[in-house]
Amino acid sequence: MRNLKSICRKKALLFCFLIIPVSSAFAIFVSVETIDDAHIKRIAISPLDENLIYVGSANSLFKSKDHGKNFEKIYVFKDEELTDIVFDSYVPDICYVTASRHVYRIGDRQEMIFSAPEEESVLSIAKYKGEIYMGTTAGLYFISEGILKWQKIGGLSDGVSVYYLEPADNGLYMATNKGVYLLKDKNNLERLFVIREKETAGEEESGIVPNIIKIDIFDKNKLWLGTNKGLFLSKDKGSTWNKFYADGINNIIIYSVAQTSLEKNSLYLGSSKGFFKIDLKKDCARKISEGLYSNEIFWAVFSSEGEIYLATPRGLFKSAYFSPPSNTKNLQEILAKEPSIHEVQQAALRYNETDPSKIRRWRNALKVRALFPTIKLDYDKTITTALGATYDRVQVGPRDWGISFSWDVGDLVWNSYEDDIDTRSRLNTQLRLDILDEINRVYFERLRLKKEVICNNLSEEELCQKDLRLGELTAIIDGYTGGYFSKRLVELAN
Repeated sequence: MRNLKSICRKKALLFCFLIIPVSSAFAIFVSVETIDDAHIKRIAISPLDENLIYVGSANSLFKSKDHGKNFEKIYVFKDEELTDIVFDSYVPDICYVTASRHVYRIGDRQEMIFSAPEEESVLSIAKYKGEIYMGTTAGLYFISEGILKWQKIGGLSDGVSVYYLEPADNGLYMATNKGVYLLKDKNNLERLFVIREKETAGEEESGIVPNIIKIDIFDKNKLWLGTNKGLFLSKDKGSTWNKFYADGINNIIIYSVAQTSLEKNSLYLGSSKGFFKIDLKKDCARKISEGLYSNEIFWAVFSSEGEIYLATPRGLFKSAYFSPPSNTKNLQEILAKEPSIHEVQQAALRYNETDPSKIRRWRNALKVRALFPTIKLDYDKTITTALGATYDRVQVGPRDWGISFSWDVGDLVWNSYEDDIDTRSRLNTQLRLDILDEINRVYFERLRLKKEVICNNLSEEELCQKDLRLGELTAIIDGYTGGYFSKRLVELAN
């Protein structure tokens, strides 16, 4: 029932966002179709040229030169997985990419600049004060520009894995499996956030583990720390920390923290439970799921214009978050020639025989079942008589019919078939929720795409791609409704 309410609420929100103009309209997330890989892990936008975007999947690197409209695969990693992407803040078109075993410098050509020892894996990278810093499962390394010799930073205990690096005016912050560190210079390392550990049944049990640390773009004294058990905040550059409490995010795994200069009192989180917007004035969280069909958000990044990109295990998603509301009149004209979402849902439920009335009919039939008797019909009852002393003659008696009736009075109180109906009801409900969830997603994505095709000036290639996708979405809905959707489109068009 909770899932059904969630789906209905999602449907209502989607409809409102589509047809009601608001002052800060939220555009629904759409999947970026020009990336032919699903498991997206990282996104990076060049600070010097926002037309240049790199996207990393588990084993491939994609590049866009036109602000995310089109992507091309430029590199495939062999026997390793991508872990981080960082653009150079001073050199155009240069970015650094880390994979499990190597570090690459990507520009006009791809260059491998580090190979990890056999027992180590590369996790993160950053450029700070003209030097490149790299975090691994065994500590922190650095290299100066022009000198291709990596050196290890001392002061970290054994077993420290550096998950994320955040450059700041006062040093380089590190989120590690042992806490948060601040590297002020190569000989000055300070531990700011300590991980508490305890022994349980002879095994070490870890507590809070930082995944990412970010400086607040509006207040440089503030630090945001995303951990495996929620969000933490420091207002004094890491000297003291407090947990940030808001319903829905208190103990979730946080992978990414993002902000935009267009919205001062908001923070955005990519997590194991979805994408959240935090209202910093009210200390409350709102989950944003319109257009998304993944509960895990590995990475989130804003462009300067307010577009947001999300990396998920189901692909790359994009939203023109702060774009002005679209022309409502055009959208209403499109909706007038489309069957309503409720009509499509009902057609899908009927075709797949998952309508709730089916279960109600079963239960009503079961109520009167106990009133009907069990009927038993017998045939060929014989009577055999032996005649004569020698039994040489045998007479077979009449072939009789027999019929009997019986009632199980206990069925009036409890019928064993109710267990079967309960089981079938649960399976039927789960299947119905899955169908409704898919229908909602495809239906509203199709509306958005149809509006883009009708209202926007697209190139011939873009129009061809969107028309193909539109046909694909129509075919998906037809598959769920047995062709009803296309038939209704023809009826409404005439």
